[in-house]
Amino acid sequence: MRILGIQEDELKRIDGYHTALEMERQLELWEEGIEIIKRNTDKIRAFLNKIEEVEGLKIYLVGAGSSAKAAAITENYLRRITKKEVISIASTTLIENEDNYILDNSPVLLVSLGGSGNTIEGLEAVEIFKKKGIELYQLLIICNGKGEIISKYGEDKNSLYIPIPPRTKDKSIAATGEFTLLIEYLLLIFDINNYDYYEEMFKNIIEDAGRFLKEDIYKSHAVSNKIYDTVAALGTGALNPLASEMCLKISELSTGLQRTEFHSMLEFRHGPKLAMNSKCLISFFFSNDSQSIKYELDVLKECYSNKINSTIVAISMDYDEEIDKNCDYYFYFNKNNFKYSDDSHIVFQYSLYLQSFAILNAIRRGSKTDLICESGIVNKVAQGVVIYKR
Repeated sequence: MRILGIQEDELKRIDGYHTALEMERQLELWEEGIEIIKRNTDKIRAFLNKIEEVEGLKIYLVGAGSSAKAAAITENYLRRITKKEVISIASTTLIENEDNYILDNSPVLLVSLGGSGNTIEGLEAVEIFKKKGIELYQLLIICNGKGEIISKYGEDKNSLYIPIPPRTKDKSIAATGEFTLLIEYLLLIFDINNYDYYEEMFKNIIEDAGRFLKEDIYKSHAVSNKIYDTVAALGTGALNPLASEMCLKISELSTGLQRTEFHSMLEFRHGPKLAMNSKCLISFFFSNDSQSIKYELDVLKECYSNKINSTIVAISMDYDEEIDKNCDYYFYFNKNNFKYSDDSHIVFQYSLYLQSFAILNAIRRGSKTDLICESGIVNKVAQGVVIYKR
């Protein structure tokens, strides 16, 4: 059996089996997540109806690492559909100086996102709001149902906790399912009245993902088998934190040996484009928005016309001839022509490219991706955090 195009026995020999398996398992997890949300529809609607009645409610999306990036991906869409003030802020940023981000005593829905539910920063974020005496409601989107934050707040009358498929939280340091399941839950819970749309959307996502893992994975091998001085990831709006996530995954799995940077596409012209003088891989995550893609295409054409030593990869939903003519490798999805409502809805397919590249690039470097945490330099759950109270 092959996983990410590599024989299972070979992955076990090089200590990369669990990392690769967890990435491929996402297709099953997405399907399980949809069913869990469906079973809890009444509970979710009751909670949303309750907070809808709270005047002046603000929504804070709080997580660390990949969880913070998942929050940032959905921020703008959730602001539009809830018609409330939505603030995405990393817990690692919030705890340093909460007064920069909590400006009044408005009621708050605190959405805590995470893999373990045990991070010191995530637990402290709750305490920060509680000590201010703010009217507080909590939505817990945590992969580990036994996490400390769940045991402390999961049963509170003003809290909502919907379990995430248990296999989401597993052995690899790389948050693959732990990243995409958080996005899935954020979208589905806040937009529960459009459940039928998401059910159909994930059918198409899973079909696209299956094709990628059978066919396009070998193209991902070709991209990752090259040596790069720098890997740059570019994305606009909701796709900018996705570009950041690509850099984090590559850095984690290469044990910090692969240099990375991320930018918005238009920003890339303003200095960062000089990276093209080196052996640089540039990944363009194209928006599905008809206005945004016009600007993005201009940047792609400009880069491809004078790419110097760089390799250019383009990732889009629908096939675009102009994109195809102006890149070295092209990944595109949406063979069923599904109508996606927002760029935060297309990150699931795009994540397959970034995750597979990060894993395959690490394997090429000889990194034992399953054993990275054993060095003690970095841990699955961040260690050594000291909280300083005001």
